[in-house]
This record gives sequence, structure tokens and C-alpha cells, in this order.
Amino acid sequence: MASPGSRTKTTDVWSLPEDEQRIGQRISEALPRSGWLCSHPGPKGLHQVHLHRQLGEALGCGGRQAFLLLPDGAQAPEDVLVDDAVAPRSDIRHSAVVQFLRSRRLQDGEGEVFEAGRLAVRWFEQEVGPKRHQLLTEESSLVWKALRAATRPAIVENAQGRRISGMRIGLAAHDLVTGSGMLLTRGGIQRLHLGAEPPADQKRDRLEPRSAARWTGDGRSRQW
Repeated sequence: MASPGSRTKTTDVWSLPEDEQRIGQRISEALPRSGWLCSHPGPKGLHQVHLHRQLGEALGCGGRQAFLLLPDGAQAPEDVLVDDAVAPRSDIRHSAVVQFLRSRRLQDGEGEVFEAGRLAVRWFEQEVGPKRHQLLTEESSLVWKALRAATRPAIVENAQGRRISGMRIGLAAHDLVTGSGMLLTRGGIQRLHLGAEPPADQKRDRLEPRSAARWTGDGRSRQW
């Protein structure tokens, strides 16, 4: 359950390292002063956290996830080492965090499956005020626009033939899945097949895709 007053958006994403580089580059172009915090396993303080310029660098330093601070150019926490390529502003404190979670290739009784990662953002509207809320909404829109530019729609089908849309898949990940017939998962036991894309005239480029990505402030969105 989302906390009361929180603004959240989540999109499931299947990606390989090549796709992560492409997604990160697009986001860096959209938010030129942005940086990504690496994330390490274990208790806070066990590992040094860095603010990296690129998503791929942060994932390579940390592990499965990285975090982008908003607004663009927001100051990193005091205990973070800032890369020379990042130029945060000392007068802007971060009000929102964008999470990029890596996909995983897993083995189960049916063979290898591809588990989705995600792109997600969250902030608390009542804490940031109307002007900052508007800025975070605009910059989050730029992040999702960059995601769409770097990936393609992922329309999947479950075992009953029901189609689910609103997710994204990287170009390299798409080639892997279509070439191997690998099953997909969004977590849990359900297995999915990657379906064919609709004709171009039926595609809709929206800020809030159906089913898997939406803004919400009503406490019903997925959380990380």
C-alpha cells in the first residue's frame, strides 16, 4: 500500500546491460545535471555510496539497483562521494527518488525465465509544496519519455491468452526473448509470453500506460 499523499509511478522493464546503457544515456540527455546513486547490499554504512553520472556506472559499482535524485541537479547526501562528471547544486535538496531495478535471468522448473526490473518514482505531495510538486511531475515525465525512447512496448500474454500492456522491453532484451522463446515473469509464479506489437496506428504514446504504469495518489500502486 502507498502512504497517504504519496505520488508514485512504476513501469516494469525487461532489459539487458546494453539496454541499461541506452536508457541511462537518454535520461542523462533529458536531465543533464542528474546523477545516479549506487546501491550496495548490507546495512547502511557498510559500503561507500557514490553519485555517478551514468546509470550503467552506478549499477556496475553497486548491484541490482540505482537511484536518481530529483529535481535535476539535487544535492547528494553528505556521506556520498560525488563523481567529477556530476555537477549537483548545493542549493537544491532532493525531494523525490527514481529507482531503476535491473532485470534478472532465473532458473526454475520450466527452464530459464526473464524477470522484469522496473523504473519507479515516489514523492510526497504534501511535503514538497505545489511548485516543487509541479517540477517533479515535469521532470518525471521527461524520465519516462526517455525510457520510451530507449525501449519498445512489451505486450505480454498469460497462459489463458490474456494480453497485458503498459510495460517496456529493451532492444537487446527483445532480441533475446524473441530469438530464444524465453518466458517472462513480473515476479511470482505467473509465466508470460511476449506478444506481437499492435500496428503503428493503434499505438498510444501516453504518460500513463494501461495496467503496468500509472500515477496514483490513492494508495493503490506498487511500491519498492
